[in-house]
Amino acid sequence: FQPMQLQDRYVITFNGEIYNYVELREKLIFEGFQFKSDSDTEVLITAYHHWGIDFLQRLDGMFSFAIYDKSKNELFCARDRFGEKPFYYSSDKDEFSFGSEMKEFFAKGFPKSFNQKSVFLYLNYDVVENPNDKTETFYTGISQLPASHYLIVKSDLSVTLKRYWSLSTFTNSDISFDDAKENFKSLFQTSVARRLRSDVRVGSSLSGGVDSSSVLGMIHQINPEINFNTYTARFNDSNYDEGEWIKILKNKYDFNAHFCYPSADQIIDDLDQIFYHQEEPFGSTSIIAQWEVMKLAKSDKTTVLLDGQGADEAFGGYFKHFNPFLTELYANDRKSFKKQLSAIEKHLELESFLSKKERIRLSAPKTFDKLADLTRKYRNNFSSDISQEMINSFKETPSPFHRQSNLKEFLSSELFDYGLGKLLRFSDRNAMAHSTEVRLPFLYHELVEFVFSLPSKYLINDGWTKHILRQSMTGIVPNEILFRKDKKGFQAPASWLQNPNVQEVIHTATSNLQKEGIISTPITSNSWKYIMLNKLMNE
Repeated sequence: FQPMQLQDRYVITFNGEIYNYVELREKLIFEGFQFKSDSDTEVLITAYHHWGIDFLQRLDGMFSFAIYDKSKNELFCARDRFGEKPFYYSSDKDEFSFGSEMKEFFAKGFPKSFNQKSVFLYLNYDVVENPNDKTETFYTGISQLPASHYLIVKSDLSVTLKRYWSLSTFTNSDISFDDAKENFKSLFQTSVARRLRSDVRVGSSLSGGVDSSSVLGMIHQINPEINFNTYTARFNDSNYDEGEWIKILKNKYDFNAHFCYPSADQIIDDLDQIFYHQEEPFGSTSIIAQWEVMKLAKSDKTTVLLDGQGADEAFGGYFKHFNPFLTELYANDRKSFKKQLSAIEKHLELESFLSKKERIRLSAPKTFDKLADLTRKYRNNFSSDISQEMINSFKETPSPFHRQSNLKEFLSSELFDYGLGKLLRFSDRNAMAHSTEVRLPFLYHELVEFVFSLPSKYLINDGWTKHILRQSMTGIVPNEILFRKDKKGFQAPASWLQNPNVQEVIHTATSNLQKEGIISTPITSNSWKYIMLNKLMNE
């Protein structure tokens, strides 16, 4: 039960799961501690008492928590390494407030004031978080604790914010690829096994892609006799439907596949409720498909879902990762650069996946970047729909994007600056709205640390992204899935926005934003942003 107390000194409130609490509990018992419960919350507060702040390094989990120390009259708050669980706070000279949702602040009378800079960044750069200030939200006066950080609130209400974990830049050039595969597989198995620990029913959200299929495959390696349930969004449009890949998996493993069939009507039916839980703008209609998957799992009495999220950002899974990879090779090994570029061109049919501009950058990265720098000052850096008033207010706002010179820098930026964070927010809010929990085996910090220690060619090689994952899962995941060239996930059909009822929602949102002086002449490609901003301002 929470809040939980320890020794009449500490009080903790905790959101999340500590996956290695069993191992930590055993260590603490060996150190002489006794426990009244089997909960990870009691392990967490006892670990803090025994090891102090350094106990954060021992945790494998998703968490946000606050521990009040009565003897020091001090509050210690922390958030997990990747930001799987939310932590919001507000601080002034009279009060420090915190919570897992922003609506808690408004319920206690906090003024609801929009952060106009966040609105500008969203319209102009399509970002729902500010990489230049990771504490910012869409509401003024409400901050978020960044991933991998803790804060301490003293008795005078002064706040100290500090990072407790970051990824090393060290590369182990001596490890063979065969050894790397075995280590990867071992760490991944440990991660999945820990995340299967539960006293309630566990399933997985399954897209039929490499990542979620790897999670499912490893589950069956750990327990071949498991009676397992999966949940997938299906679509009538074959360009988006994943059904054929689920059939391939079912030919290899025995599991209970459950499907939902979201449609454009869900935008009308569910949007208000989804935004209520999301609280801030979200990326696209794919979040609605994800919402339906969570709803399906809950209706089937499955309250914990293992998911493949995080593999793309941690292991190099997007086509855009070819650019920093090749830039790195171009600077250090021209022979390998030519070989890898040729493999990418051969295997991926670049004209199908990359624009002409992106293909030019792949073949001549340094020349492309120099030309981009020379022409930047002559380009209009503002989206044509943004009102002149907003442009005047924020034209000096720095770009949220920064150029990285190698693959690891790019991946680190995606993990901690912009990319993964928004996806974690989307899935956590969707899950919590249905009283379900999403666990992410690929975000086991020791696994990510290991992958970051590997040479870049182990992540991207011969035209394939996530090379280490694909090779490690050979024999566990069918080759047809391991070596898919497309990427779908729970992506919803673009045609949804053409639905007449949705068009009416877009028209209303556009008119409201024009009246508010946020946009001038609307552009079709930003229709979803208009829906989101209108929801933000009228919740």
